[in-house]
Amino acid sequence: MAQAESITTAIRQLMSRGRPQKSTSPVRQAHTECIATLAGNFPRPIYAGANADDLDGRADHLEKVFGALHAYLAVLIGDMAQNILGGALDRRNLDNLFQGLSSDAVRVIRTAADEMRETRIGGRHDPPA
Repeated sequence: MAQAESITTAIRQLMSRGRPQKSTSPVRQAHTECIATLAGNFPRPIYAGANADDLDGRADHLEKVFGALHAYLAVLIGDMAQNILGGALDRRNLDNLFQGLSSDAVRVIRTAADEMRETRIGGRHDPPA
């Protein structure tokens, strides 16, 4: 936890070193916004004896991470596609691949949380307190 706080502090110090020159680059702006979003989105710690709520919290965190990355990638890929002759870059395919990855990852975590709840409610197993 202390390491995460020191990393965040370092990022904020770098970001607050005076006003950087205004950038007209949408890629640079999207990158800055992505880093700022990630820096302010801490995952809740999970300790031994994790429960379904812990997994849901981590899934929520991961959704925010994927959201920030998706926004950045959309701008980055759009910039590449705009500068490639002949439309050789399939933006929709890349977007669909990313959306599939992110939704699958979050779904796996949420399914595990649901299974933990069902197990506890069914009385088959109670995790240690």
